Amino acid sequence: MGGFNKKIFQILNEFGLQYEFTPSVLQRPIENGMWKMDLPKIPDEKWKNPNFRLILHAQDFCNWYNNELCVELFEIEKHYTEEQQTKIIFLHWDHDLRNRYTGVINCVEFPSHSWELVEELKAQHSKWKSVYTKSKKKYNFLCLNGYPRRHRNQVWHLLKNEKNGFVTHRTHNDYTKAPYAKYNFDNVANFIKLKSLYKSASASIVTESIYSDGPGIITEKTLLAIAAKHPFMCIGHQHIHQEIAERGFENYDEIFDLDYDVIENDFRLDAAIQMNLKTITSDDFNVDIAKEKSERNYDFLMNDYMQSIEGRARKQLSEVIR
Repeated sequence: MGGFNKKIFQILNEFGLQYEFTPSVLQRPIENGMWKMDLPKIPDEKWKNPNFRLILHAQDFCNWYNNELCVELFEIEKHYTEEQQTKIIFLHWDHDLRNRYTGVINCVEFPSHSWELVEELKAQHSKWKSVYTKSKKKYNFLCLNGYPRRHRNQVWHLLKNEKNGFVTHRTHNDYTKAPYAKYNFDNVANFIKLKSLYKSASASIVTESIYSDGPGIITEKTLLAIAAKHPFMCIGHQHIHQEIAERGFENYDEIFDLDYDVIENDFRLDAAIQMNLKTITSDDFNVDIAKEKSERNYDFLMNDYMQSIEGRARKQLSEVIR
């Protein structure tokens, strides 16, 4: 682990910049709907250098006011002049941020959380590779609900009585081999603990971290389903499946009805369950039709996804560095 800093420095150095790098600028606690940020004070002589850039690494999701204003970027704008803002590069996770933000700070997508997850999956492959070996399946689907969120509670209540699925809930149905109370944010170590549970199911219903807030992120919850070679459907922010496809993965519309992806927040979750409940609870549920697709998604995750993140960042950097 720890290769992100080395990789991002390598990429930034390709552009011949003189820069100051602020790692993990988003700090706890989140107060009044915004991460705490310790923003650096840069001497005037550095700003005057046309080749200087301030790099702010946002390692987690950003917060939004009314799904229109990114509050962290708004706070950064208050700390620097407009001319200085044009020399700031904001490395972010949120996948549609640069299309929604209308200011002059330069937004470049680099989901370091996902990049580091795959780095660690590769490093510990021998410890979890048995998750996708052929085995008799006990459940049609697995639905893991970690940190309590409103949409996860709703999914739990809608699916809790379905005998062909295993649905976790921190309070009502925790998984004893990996209780959420002992989760320490080491996602690969947690995946190894959950290995037998993933192995017992044919597919995953992924309740992603972001539901109603935009623009949203794709987290380890989806990526670990791919690592387990599970066909999956996501209950997350609007258009999440479109964003998954834009980042190189294939969706499973031959198994799931994913038309709910475009529905507004108030109705999307119920529609997702109603449109797929008959399929995912059927005694004849079969994912063999998507076996080759699951292999392609797995291969892309393990062999190409990190490079695709880097390539997208390089392209976006080339567009904002003049």
